[in-house]
Amino acid sequence: MKRSICTVVMVGIMSLLLASCSNTKNVSEAAVSTPTGIDVIEWENDPIIGKVQPGSYKRVGITKKDETYEEMLELQDIGNKGIMTVKEDGTATFELEGEKTEYVYDEFSFYLAEDTEKKSGYPYVYIGGRIVVNDGTTITQYIKNSD
Repeated sequence: MKRSICTVVMVGIMSLLLASCSNTKNVSEAAVSTPTGIDVIEWENDPIIGKVQPGSYKRVGITKKDETYEEMLELQDIGNKGIMTVKEDGTATFELEGEKTEYVYDEFSFYLAEDTEKKSGYPYVYIGGRIVVNDGTTITQYIKNSD
């Protein structure tokens, strides 16, 4: 009985994985393309991957490269706090415990508002209502709040 339940669970997981891979054209292009090689218009028309959409996003997690278990536990406490508000005019605000940080963004990165030359950005990927920011050492995820 336990073996058949295990088999059913494994088949279900494999089915979900295969189904999620059915529309991999843009995902694979995004994974291997450099920012200058991505067709932005195609990205924006695809509801799965593209330029971040205006709205309110809750931070749902932070992961750091080579973090210890203790660091992971600390990040878990603050990783679920904070709201990112993205506006249509290319600006965004992250608010955590009353402190606000202002950003500007384009189709590839968020930049501190003071970085007018856009030299030190935080690269992101927008995937179906989720923003994943990866600066090389830290990955931060935000999920869109329902309106």
